[in-house]
Amino acid sequence: MTHISDFQTEGENGKCATIKPHLEPVQVVFSFFCVQKRFECSDLDTEETYLDIKQYGVYVPLYFRVIDEEKSRIQIRLLSAAPDIGAAFKDSQKRETCDPPTDGRDVTLTDIEQCYEFGRVVGDGNFAVVRECRRRDNGQTLAIKIVERAKLIGREHMMQNELSLLGSLRHPRIVRLFAHHHTNTHSYLVMELVSGGDLFEAISDRGKFSEAEAGLMVSDVSEALNYIHCKSIVHRDLKPENLLVSFRQVAAGICRLKLGDFGLAMVVTEPVFTICGTPTYVAPEILFVLVFCLSGYGVAVDVWALGVILYILVCGFPPFRSRDRDQVELFQLIKQAQLNFPSPYWDPISEEARGLIRALLQPDPTVRLTAEQTLLHPWVKAMASTCNNDQGTVCAIL
Repeated sequence: MTHISDFQTEGENGKCATIKPHLEPVQVVFSFFCVQKRFECSDLDTEETYLDIKQYGVYVPLYFRVIDEEKSRIQIRLLSAAPDIGAAFKDSQKRETCDPPTDGRDVTLTDIEQCYEFGRVVGDGNFAVVRECRRRDNGQTLAIKIVERAKLIGREHMMQNELSLLGSLRHPRIVRLFAHHHTNTHSYLVMELVSGGDLFEAISDRGKFSEAEAGLMVSDVSEALNYIHCKSIVHRDLKPENLLVSFRQVAAGICRLKLGDFGLAMVVTEPVFTICGTPTYVAPEILFVLVFCLSGYGVAVDVWALGVILYILVCGFPPFRSRDRDQVELFQLIKQAQLNFPSPYWDPISEEARGLIRALLQPDPTVRLTAEQTLLHPWVKAMASTCNNDQGTVCAIL
Protein backbone atom coordinates (compact mmCIF):
# COMPACT_ATOMS: atom_id res chain seq x y z
CA MET A 1 0.00 0.00 0.00
CA THR A 2 1.49 3.32 -1.07
CA HIS A 3 0.45 6.44 0.78
CA ILE A 4 0.30 9.17 -1.81
CA SER A 5 -0.32 12.17 0.41
CA ASP A 6 -1.95 13.44 3.57
CA PHE A 7 -4.79 15.92 3.28
CA GLN A 8 -6.61 18.12 5.73
CA THR A 9 -9.98 19.77 5.39
CA GLU A 10 -11.58 22.47 7.52
CA GLY A 11 -15.32 22.55 8.07
CA GLU A 12 -18.09 20.36 9.31
CA ASN A 13 -21.84 19.80 9.27
CA GLY A 14 -22.39 20.26 5.57
CA LYS A 15 -19.95 23.08 4.85
CA CYS A 16 -17.91 22.89 1.68
CA ALA A 17 -14.37 21.69 2.25
CA THR A 18 -11.33 21.96 0.02
CA ILE A 19 -8.36 19.65 0.29
CA LYS A 20 -5.13 21.17 -1.00
CA PRO A 21 -2.19 18.81 -1.34
CA HIS A 22 1.22 19.91 -2.52
CA LEU A 23 1.14 20.61 -6.25
CA GLU A 24 3.24 17.71 -7.43
CA PRO A 25 2.61 15.96 -10.78
CA VAL A 26 0.13 13.42 -9.38
CA GLN A 27 -1.41 15.74 -6.81
CA VAL A 28 -4.05 18.33 -7.58
CA VAL A 29 -6.63 20.37 -5.69
CA PHE A 30 -9.57 18.23 -4.63
CA SER A 31 -12.97 19.61 -3.65
CA PHE A 32 -15.67 17.54 -2.04
CA PHE A 33 -18.69 17.92 0.19
CA CYS A 34 -18.81 16.26 3.59
CA VAL A 35 -22.31 16.02 5.06
CA GLN A 36 -21.01 15.31 8.55
CA LYS A 37 -17.59 15.21 10.14
CA ARG A 38 -17.95 11.40 10.05
CA PHE A 39 -18.29 10.08 6.51
CA GLU A 40 -21.77 8.68 7.11
CA CYS A 41 -22.32 8.41 3.39
CA SER A 42 -20.29 5.23 3.48
CA ASP A 43 -19.81 2.07 5.49
CA LEU A 44 -17.43 2.99 8.29
CA ASP A 45 -17.17 -0.63 9.40
CA THR A 46 -14.91 -1.33 6.46
CA GLU A 47 -11.34 -0.11 6.47
CA GLU A 48 -11.51 1.48 3.07
CA THR A 49 -14.28 3.76 1.85
CA TYR A 50 -15.23 4.66 -1.70
CA LEU A 51 -15.90 8.26 -2.65
CA ASP A 52 -16.41 10.04 -5.94
CA ILE A 53 -14.57 13.35 -6.02
CA LYS A 54 -15.23 15.75 -8.86
CA GLN A 55 -12.08 16.82 -10.66
CA TYR A 56 -12.37 19.59 -13.22
CA GLY A 57 -15.78 18.32 -14.28
CA VAL A 58 -14.66 14.68 -14.26
CA TYR A 59 -15.71 12.23 -11.53
CA VAL A 60 -12.73 10.16 -10.41
CA PRO A 61 -13.08 7.21 -8.00
CA LEU A 62 -10.62 7.38 -5.12
CA TYR A 63 -10.14 5.14 -2.10
CA PHE A 64 -9.29 6.64 1.26
CA ARG A 65 -9.23 5.86 4.96
CA VAL A 66 -10.31 8.22 7.72
CA ILE A 67 -7.25 8.38 9.99
CA ASP A 68 -8.13 11.18 12.37
CA GLU A 69 -11.24 13.07 13.37
CA GLU A 70 -11.56 16.12 15.53
CA LYS A 71 -14.32 18.63 15.93
CA SER A 72 -13.38 20.67 12.86
CA ARG A 73 -10.68 18.64 11.14
CA ILE A 74 -10.63 15.46 9.16
CA GLN A 75 -7.46 13.93 7.79
CA ILE A 76 -7.61 11.35 5.06
CA ARG A 77 -4.93 9.41 3.25
CA LEU A 78 -5.33 8.19 -0.31
CA LEU A 79 -4.81 4.47 -0.63
CA SER A 80 -4.77 4.30 -4.41
CA ALA A 81 -2.48 6.08 -6.81
CA ALA A 82 -3.84 9.41 -7.98
CA PRO A 83 -5.07 9.20 -11.59
CA ASP A 84 -3.76 11.38 -14.38
CA ILE A 85 -6.18 14.22 -13.80
CA GLY A 86 -4.64 16.41 -16.47
CA ALA A 87 -5.28 13.81 -19.14
CA ALA A 88 -8.84 13.26 -17.91
CA PHE A 89 -9.45 16.98 -18.05
CA LYS A 90 -8.15 17.24 -21.60
CA ASP A 91 -10.28 14.29 -22.66
CA SER A 92 -13.37 15.86 -21.13
CA GLN A 93 -12.63 19.13 -22.90
CA LYS A 94 -12.42 17.32 -26.21
CA ARG A 95 -15.76 15.66 -25.60
CA GLU A 96 -17.54 18.90 -24.70
CA THR A 97 -17.89 20.20 -28.22
CA CYS A 98 -21.65 20.53 -28.44
CA ASP A 99 -22.15 23.77 -26.52
CA PRO A 100 -24.37 26.27 -28.36
CA PRO A 101 -22.45 28.83 -30.43
CA THR A 102 -20.78 31.72 -28.63
CA ASP A 103 -19.50 33.51 -31.73
CA GLY A 104 -22.16 36.22 -31.61
CA ARG A 105 -24.73 34.64 -33.92
CA ASP A 106 -28.24 33.93 -32.70
CA VAL A 107 -28.76 30.67 -30.86
CA THR A 108 -31.63 28.55 -32.17
CA LEU A 109 -33.65 25.77 -30.59
CA THR A 110 -31.88 23.39 -33.00
CA ASP A 111 -28.51 24.47 -31.55
CA ILE A 112 -29.72 23.70 -28.05
CA GLU A 113 -31.29 20.38 -29.01
CA GLN A 114 -27.97 19.34 -30.54
CA CYS A 115 -26.47 19.69 -27.06
CA TYR A 116 -29.31 18.44 -24.87
CA GLU A 117 -31.88 15.70 -25.23
CA PHE A 118 -35.09 16.97 -23.63
CA GLY A 119 -37.03 14.60 -21.39
CA ARG A 120 -40.09 14.59 -19.15
CA VAL A 121 -41.56 17.65 -17.46
CA VAL A 122 -40.51 17.77 -13.80
CA GLY A 123 -42.05 21.12 -12.89
CA ASP A 124 -43.96 24.10 -14.23
CA GLY A 125 -45.00 27.57 -13.14
CA ASN A 126 -46.46 30.81 -14.41
CA PHE A 127 -43.43 31.71 -16.51
CA ALA A 128 -41.49 28.51 -17.12
CA VAL A 129 -41.49 24.75 -17.60
CA VAL A 130 -38.72 22.59 -16.18
CA ARG A 131 -37.73 19.43 -18.04
CA GLU A 132 -35.26 16.73 -17.32
CA CYS A 133 -32.53 16.74 -19.96
CA ARG A 134 -29.36 14.87 -20.85
CA ARG A 135 -26.15 16.18 -22.34
CA ARG A 136 -25.58 14.37 -25.59
CA ASP A 137 -21.78 14.42 -25.28
CA ASN A 138 -21.31 12.87 -21.85
CA GLY A 139 -24.76 11.63 -20.83
CA GLN A 140 -24.97 13.88 -17.75
CA THR A 141 -28.54 14.22 -16.49
CA LEU A 142 -29.59 17.79 -15.75
CA ALA A 143 -32.67 19.99 -15.59
CA ILE A 144 -33.45 22.67 -18.12
CA LYS A 145 -35.75 25.55 -17.22
CA ILE A 146 -37.50 26.86 -20.33
CA VAL A 147 -38.77 30.42 -19.93
CA GLU A 148 -41.11 32.02 -22.46
CA ARG A 149 -39.79 35.55 -22.50
CA ALA A 150 -43.06 37.08 -23.69
CA LYS A 151 -44.53 36.16 -20.30
CA LEU A 152 -41.77 38.09 -18.52
CA ILE A 153 -42.56 41.49 -19.96
CA GLY A 154 -42.29 43.89 -17.04
CA ARG A 155 -40.57 41.21 -14.97
CA GLU A 156 -37.32 40.92 -16.90
CA HIS A 157 -35.41 41.68 -13.70
CA MET A 158 -36.48 38.30 -12.31
CA MET A 159 -34.64 36.50 -15.07
CA GLN A 160 -31.59 38.73 -14.67
CA ASN A 161 -31.56 38.09 -10.92
CA GLU A 162 -31.65 34.34 -11.40
CA LEU A 163 -28.81 34.45 -13.92
CA SER A 164 -26.53 36.86 -12.08
CA LEU A 165 -27.09 35.71 -8.49
CA LEU A 166 -27.76 31.99 -8.78
CA GLY A 167 -25.01 31.64 -11.35
CA SER A 168 -22.48 32.98 -8.84
CA LEU A 169 -23.46 30.67 -5.96
CA ARG A 170 -21.75 27.38 -5.14
CA HIS A 171 -23.25 25.58 -2.16
CA PRO A 172 -24.56 22.04 -1.67
CA ARG A 173 -27.85 23.36 -0.27
CA ILE A 174 -28.52 25.66 -3.24
CA VAL A 175 -29.61 24.49 -6.69
CA ARG A 176 -26.73 24.95 -9.13
CA LEU A 177 -27.04 26.91 -12.38
CA PHE A 178 -24.55 25.57 -14.92
CA ALA A 179 -25.30 27.51 -18.10
CA HIS A 180 -27.93 29.57 -19.87
CA HIS A 181 -28.80 29.96 -23.54
CA HIS A 182 -31.22 32.37 -25.21
CA THR A 183 -33.14 32.23 -28.48
CA ASN A 184 -35.33 34.99 -29.88
CA THR A 185 -38.33 33.75 -27.92
CA HIS A 186 -37.12 31.63 -25.02
CA SER A 187 -34.42 31.37 -22.40
CA TYR A 188 -32.98 27.99 -21.42
CA LEU A 189 -31.40 27.65 -17.98
CA VAL A 190 -29.36 24.48 -17.54
CA MET A 191 -29.47 23.53 -13.88
CA GLU A 192 -28.77 20.78 -11.41
CA LEU A 193 -31.52 18.16 -11.50
CA VAL A 194 -33.30 17.90 -8.17
CA SER A 195 -35.72 15.05 -8.73
CA GLY A 196 -37.60 14.75 -5.44
CA GLY A 197 -40.22 17.41 -6.08
CA ASP A 198 -40.60 20.35 -3.71
CA LEU A 199 -41.32 20.70 -0.02
CA PHE A 200 -44.90 21.83 -0.68
CA GLU A 201 -45.60 18.46 -2.32
CA ALA A 202 -43.92 16.64 0.57
CA ILE A 203 -46.04 18.53 3.11
CA SER A 204 -49.17 17.77 1.06
CA ASP A 205 -48.28 14.08 1.12
CA ARG A 206 -47.31 13.85 4.78
CA GLY A 207 -49.35 16.56 6.46
CA LYS A 208 -46.67 17.12 9.10
CA PHE A 209 -43.25 15.84 10.15
CA SER A 210 -41.55 14.70 13.31
CA GLU A 211 -39.36 17.17 15.18
CA ALA A 212 -36.23 15.30 14.07
CA GLU A 213 -37.23 15.48 10.41
CA ALA A 214 -38.22 19.14 10.70
CA GLY A 215 -34.95 19.95 12.47
CA LEU A 216 -32.90 18.38 9.69
CA MET A 217 -34.78 20.39 7.06
CA VAL A 218 -34.38 23.62 9.06
CA SER A 219 -30.67 22.88 9.27
CA ASP A 220 -30.47 22.50 5.49
CA VAL A 221 -32.32 25.77 4.84
CA SER A 222 -30.33 27.63 7.52
CA GLU A 223 -27.11 26.56 5.82
CA ALA A 224 -28.30 27.94 2.50
CA LEU A 225 -29.56 31.19 4.06
CA ASN A 226 -26.39 31.71 6.07
CA TYR A 227 -24.35 31.29 2.88
CA ILE A 228 -26.31 33.87 0.87
CA HIS A 229 -26.75 36.28 3.79
CA CYS A 230 -22.97 36.31 4.27
CA LYS A 231 -22.86 37.54 0.68
CA SER A 232 -25.50 40.22 1.48
CA ILE A 233 -28.09 38.43 -0.65
CA VAL A 234 -31.71 38.25 0.50
CA HIS A 235 -33.93 35.63 -1.13
CA ARG A 236 -37.28 37.37 -0.45
CA ASP A 237 -39.47 34.44 -1.53
CA LEU A 238 -38.62 31.60 0.82
CA LYS A 239 -41.51 29.14 0.84
CA PRO A 240 -42.00 25.37 0.48
CA GLU A 241 -42.52 25.65 -3.29
CA ASN A 242 -38.98 27.06 -3.62
CA LEU A 243 -37.33 24.38 -1.49
CA LEU A 244 -36.52 21.40 -3.67
CA VAL A 245 -36.19 17.92 -2.25
CA SER A 246 -32.80 16.53 -3.24
CA PHE A 247 -33.42 13.23 -1.51
CA ARG A 248 -36.58 11.66 -0.20
CA GLN A 249 -37.08 8.36 1.57
CA VAL A 250 -40.84 8.02 1.95
CA ALA A 251 -40.72 5.19 4.47
CA ALA A 252 -38.34 7.05 6.76
CA GLY A 253 -39.90 10.46 6.10
CA ILE A 254 -36.55 12.05 5.38
CA CYS A 255 -36.25 15.02 3.03
CA ARG A 256 -33.04 16.89 2.28
CA LEU A 257 -33.57 20.34 0.83
CA LYS A 258 -31.99 22.71 -1.66
CA LEU A 259 -32.94 26.37 -2.07
CA GLY A 260 -33.99 27.46 -5.55
CA ASP A 261 -35.79 30.18 -7.53
CA PHE A 262 -33.79 33.37 -7.06
CA GLY A 263 -36.10 35.50 -9.21
CA LEU A 264 -36.86 37.94 -6.35
CA ALA A 265 -33.44 37.75 -4.72
CA MET A 266 -31.22 40.81 -4.55
CA VAL A 267 -28.03 42.13 -3.02
CA VAL A 268 -28.80 44.37 -0.05
CA THR A 269 -26.35 47.11 0.83
CA GLU A 270 -28.99 49.29 2.49
CA PRO A 271 -32.60 48.83 3.66
CA VAL A 272 -35.03 47.64 1.00
CA PHE A 273 -38.46 49.20 0.47
CA THR A 274 -39.79 47.11 -2.43
CA ILE A 275 -42.89 45.08 -1.56
CA CYS A 276 -42.71 41.45 -2.65
CA GLY A 277 -43.06 37.90 -1.39
CA THR A 278 -45.83 35.38 -0.76
CA PRO A 279 -48.52 36.48 1.75
CA THR A 280 -48.32 33.51 4.14
CA TYR A 281 -44.55 33.90 4.55
CA VAL A 282 -44.13 37.67 4.37
CA ALA A 283 -42.42 39.31 7.35
CA PRO A 284 -44.13 42.09 9.32
CA GLU A 285 -41.44 44.66 8.49
CA ILE A 286 -42.34 44.31 4.81
CA LEU A 287 -45.97 45.04 5.64
CA PHE A 288 -45.01 48.04 7.75
CA VAL A 289 -43.11 49.39 4.74
CA LEU A 290 -46.30 48.95 2.72
CA VAL A 291 -48.43 50.89 5.24
CA PHE A 292 -46.12 53.35 6.92
CA CYS A 293 -43.04 53.49 4.66
CA LEU A 294 -40.87 52.86 7.71
CA SER A 295 -37.23 51.84 7.88
CA GLY A 296 -37.19 49.13 5.22
CA TYR A 297 -36.06 45.54 5.60
CA GLY A 298 -33.10 43.22 5.03
CA VAL A 299 -32.03 39.58 5.16
CA ALA A 300 -34.03 38.95 8.36
CA VAL A 301 -37.20 38.55 6.26
CA ASP A 302 -35.85 35.16 5.10
CA VAL A 303 -35.50 33.99 8.70
CA TRP A 304 -39.11 34.97 9.44
CA ALA A 305 -40.22 32.85 6.47
CA LEU A 306 -38.15 29.95 7.82
CA GLY A 307 -40.02 30.27 11.11
CA VAL A 308 -43.34 30.01 9.30
CA ILE A 309 -42.10 26.94 7.44
CA LEU A 310 -40.94 25.26 10.66
CA TYR A 311 -44.33 25.92 12.28
CA ILE A 312 -46.05 24.28 9.30
CA LEU A 313 -43.67 21.31 9.27
CA VAL A 314 -44.42 20.24 12.83
CA CYS A 315 -48.18 20.91 12.97
CA GLY A 316 -49.43 20.99 9.37
CA PHE A 317 -50.84 24.54 9.17
CA PRO A 318 -49.41 28.10 9.20
CA PRO A 319 -49.16 30.28 12.32
CA PHE A 320 -51.12 33.18 10.82
CA ARG A 321 -54.19 32.39 8.75
CA SER A 322 -57.50 33.98 7.84
CA ARG A 323 -60.51 31.69 8.05
CA ASP A 324 -62.06 33.46 5.06
CA ARG A 325 -58.74 33.69 3.20
CA ASP A 326 -58.93 37.45 3.53
CA GLN A 327 -55.50 38.88 2.71
CA VAL A 328 -56.14 42.10 4.64
CA GLU A 329 -56.99 40.08 7.74
CA LEU A 330 -53.94 37.85 7.20
CA PHE A 331 -51.62 40.84 6.98
CA GLN A 332 -53.12 42.29 10.16
CA LEU A 333 -52.45 39.02 11.99
CA ILE A 334 -48.86 38.97 10.76
CA LYS A 335 -48.27 42.55 11.92
CA GLN A 336 -49.70 41.74 15.35
CA ALA A 337 -47.47 38.64 15.47
CA GLN A 338 -49.51 37.00 18.22
CA LEU A 339 -48.18 33.49 18.13
CA ASN A 340 -50.33 30.62 19.39
CA PHE A 341 -49.76 26.87 19.74
CA PRO A 342 -53.31 25.51 19.80
CA SER A 343 -54.20 22.22 21.46
CA PRO A 344 -54.35 19.36 20.62
CA TYR A 345 -52.11 19.92 17.58
CA TRP A 346 -49.20 21.27 19.60
CA ASP A 347 -49.52 19.09 22.69
CA PRO A 348 -46.80 16.63 21.64
CA ILE A 349 -44.37 19.33 20.42
CA SER A 350 -41.43 20.11 22.70
CA GLU A 351 -40.89 23.45 24.41
CA GLU A 352 -37.50 23.66 22.68
CA ALA A 353 -39.18 23.61 19.26
CA ARG A 354 -41.70 26.21 20.36
CA GLY A 355 -38.90 28.39 21.71
CA LEU A 356 -37.08 28.31 18.39
CA ILE A 357 -40.26 29.23 16.53
CA ARG A 358 -40.81 32.18 18.88
CA ALA A 359 -37.24 33.35 18.20
CA LEU A 360 -37.67 33.03 14.43
CA LEU A 361 -41.10 34.72 14.42
CA GLN A 362 -39.90 37.62 16.52
CA PRO A 363 -41.61 40.71 15.03
CA ASP A 364 -38.58 42.92 15.73
CA PRO A 365 -36.00 41.94 13.09
CA THR A 366 -33.15 43.36 15.18
CA VAL A 367 -33.66 40.69 17.85
CA ARG A 368 -34.81 37.89 15.54
CA LEU A 369 -32.37 35.01 15.22
CA THR A 370 -30.00 35.10 12.26
CA ALA A 371 -29.57 32.17 9.88
CA GLU A 372 -26.25 31.33 11.52
CA GLN A 373 -27.77 31.39 15.00
CA THR A 374 -30.56 29.14 13.77
CA LEU A 375 -28.07 26.67 12.33
CA LEU A 376 -26.24 26.56 15.67
CA HIS A 377 -29.40 26.41 17.79
CA PRO A 378 -29.27 23.44 20.22
CA TRP A 379 -32.63 22.07 19.09
CA VAL A 380 -31.67 22.20 15.40
CA LYS A 381 -28.33 20.49 16.03
CA ALA A 382 -29.91 17.85 18.26
CA MET A 383 -32.76 17.06 15.86
CA ALA A 384 -30.52 16.91 12.79
CA SER A 385 -28.11 14.65 14.65
CA THR A 386 -30.94 12.40 15.81
CA CYS A 387 -32.26 12.06 12.28
CA ASN A 388 -28.83 11.24 10.88
CA ASN A 389 -27.96 8.76 13.61
CA ASP A 390 -31.31 6.97 13.44
CA GLN A 391 -31.19 6.56 9.68
CA GLY A 392 -27.54 5.59 9.34
CA THR A 393 -26.39 6.07 5.78
CA VAL A 394 -29.72 7.49 4.55
CA CYS A 395 -28.72 11.08 5.37
CA ALA A 396 -25.67 10.87 3.17
CA ILE A 397 -24.08 13.08 0.56
CA LEU A 398 -26.99 14.38 -1.47
